[in-house]
Amino acid sequence: MKNDYDSLKEAAQAVQRIRVSAQQELEMARKMRADAHRYQRETETKARSEAQQLILQARLTSQREIEELIRKASEEIQKVLADIRVIRITAQEELAAQRKFTDAARISSMSFSIQDNDNAPVESKKKPAADTN
Repeated sequence: MKNDYDSLKEAAQAVQRIRVSAQQELEMARKMRADAHRYQRETETKARSEAQQLILQARLTSQREIEELIRKASEEIQKVLADIRVIRITAQEELAAQRKFTDAARISSMSFSIQDNDNAPVESKKKPAADTN
């Protein structure tokens, strides 16, 4: 019996050692799981932060590009408007010159007409008076 008792005692001690070892393994697994969970949260937080920084940088870059495009478009519009002003002024000057030429031609035509009337024979002017006689 003593032999059975010693054997049983040794078996109980072995089970106790296995139990303690299993508990240590379980505790180590729990610690590793907690570490992995903490690492996962840190990685997620870091990834979100980096993603937000990339989004912010992309927004700032696109905003700068948009502002540059608007500035260039505004410059181009100002150039076109300046060209339009020059063309309008030139057209107004050309129109004024055409009016002067037209007025000069009209005056010249009127002057020839008046000269023709003045140079007409006097007989034709007196003819209706001779008819009444």
